[in-house]
Amino acid sequence: MNILYLCDEYPPGRHGGIGTVVQSLARQMLKRGHRVIVVGFYDWGYGGKDEFDDQGVKVYRFRRKLDSSFFAKKDALIVRAAYRLLYAAGIFQWDISASLIEYKFFLETLIERFNIEIIEMPDFNEYVQYCRRYTPFPKLSKPTIVKLHGTIAYFLKETGQDVPSLIWEMEKTTIEQSTALTSVSSYTARKTAEYYSYKKPITVLYNGIDSSITLSNVNKKELQVAFSGSLVAKKGIFQLIKAWNIVHENIPNARLLIFGKGVLKRVKKYLKPGVESSVYFKGHVPGDELYRNLAESQLAVYPSYAETFGMTVLEAMNLATPVIYTTRATGPEIISDGIDGVLVDPDNVDELAGKIIYLLNNPEICRQLSTNAKLSVKTKFDISITTQKNISFYETILKK
Repeated sequence: MNILYLCDEYPPGRHGGIGTVVQSLARQMLKRGHRVIVVGFYDWGYGGKDEFDDQGVKVYRFRRKLDSSFFAKKDALIVRAAYRLLYAAGIFQWDISASLIEYKFFLETLIERFNIEIIEMPDFNEYVQYCRRYTPFPKLSKPTIVKLHGTIAYFLKETGQDVPSLIWEMEKTTIEQSTALTSVSSYTARKTAEYYSYKKPITVLYNGIDSSITLSNVNKKELQVAFSGSLVAKKGIFQLIKAWNIVHENIPNARLLIFGKGVLKRVKKYLKPGVESSVYFKGHVPGDELYRNLAESQLAVYPSYAETFGMTVLEAMNLATPVIYTTRATGPEIISDGIDGVLVDPDNVDELAGKIIYLLNNPEICRQLSTNAKLSVKTKFDISITTQKNISFYETILKK
């Protein structure tokens, strides 16, 4: 079949879980003889090539009219100020409205050129947060599957925050005008249906990982613990730091490696005196470096409050690093507590600290968990299994 994936963060370049997942699936679909095109509506200043080939996958980056390298460093003070000014003046709204019209024309041209049969896009559209009036994503001419990775409104709801009605309305439109919905987890399917009053069936299609990936010459470093993710509340980083104060008190030689971007002073303020020397803030690092550090760690900890799936958890499991994950959201779908990992309530700091201490003091238990974790990834989440399930679902849609 000829399939078009819409993705606004396809690697290389700044990307999150959606970009990683789409790239893996696109490559697998190509290997199985399908034609794959990927197109994205890219943020201002994203950079990179407008058009390129990724192992046979044809990738296009559509640029908005105001695109400029000035916006590349989004965390810079002057860029953040410009964003606020352009939003307040309605200039971003004008650009988005005009660019979406051209984007739809661009997509329809590619649909005709490559004889596209089916389209898949995420529920998350970054541009909606910059809109000042109702500007929904355009409806396309071919069957369009919307995959639930978590919208802006979804994560606001999950973390108990207010949801702007305009964002909710635009995201609801994307969901309702889809041919069908899929979700990366049962939890996300259930909560999305609740948040948007969606009554139709939602098919769960888990994300996949290449379980054959291994690293050579890996030596486990005793008492090393790793965390990777954005340094924000929903990832549980503040709870982890609070727990680490207790861990350090009991195991002074333990080390915590933190990978990910965020405001460090917000994290460090939870560290008690004398504990900071045991915590290493690594920032954002290349994937190979992250995997190496995860593989070498005795334990990986992800006490999240809000997740739609958790690819980093699968990566750690596949690298034979035992994982402490969350009892919230999708945690119980990925990990069977005490069998292939450990689950903890992120609100229970004492429990989190206790489980870290227990596993650091019991390397044999860690080995048992990691062995079971690798088997779980291979039998439930391997990319070959998840790709075939996606193909079967696409075929079902095309037969209707």
